Amino acid sequence: MKRPFNDEPVEDLVKKLLSPCGSILDLRLKYLGDAGLEYIAGTEELQGLRELNLERNEITPKGIQALAQSKVITQLTTLHLERNDLGDAGAKIIAESTNFSHLKYLNLWKNKIGPEGVRSLASSLLLSGLETMDLAQNQMGDAGAKALAETLTLSGLKYLDVYGNGITEAGQEKLKGCELLGRIQDLILA
Repeated sequence: MKRPFNDEPVEDLVKKLLSPCGSILDLRLKYLGDAGLEYIAGTEELQGLRELNLERNEITPKGIQALAQSKVITQLTTLHLERNDLGDAGAKIIAESTNFSHLKYLNLWKNKIGPEGVRSLASSLLLSGLETMDLAQNQMGDAGAKALAETLTLSGLKYLDVYGNGITEAGQEKLKGCELLGRIQDLILA
């Protein structure tokens, strides 16, 4: 695929930015879009990938679906998706894909995720190993906070950021008092 992304073909970016050990790929601010992520999802050289940074790459549910269905990238432990356009549909794709079942760190800051998307994440058995989740600057409101407070699967979280989500004082109190999220050492509310 010789189409340029950010003035360089995505193939060149992968070769240039993949760590020497092949486990880390930092593509933040490369504006790859869905087509670039579709290419990456099928790139055999990325079989050992554990950490992927896709911050601000204009990724939509279509792109995250390609990563969710990848036969190559199946062992990620760290995934940065901040400042994309995933919405509820993208959050649901992440919550339902076994490709993301090894994640310890998930950053979804500023992705237009509402209550439905948060419910999908909070109820996902596949994300039960998460230790860090950043959902700041989304659109979850009190309904999303309630879903997180009632989660039975995210009990291993140590860090949760929900700042800037329109959560009222009552919603914040519900999160603070949640026993299932009792291991959280850092809860960012406001």
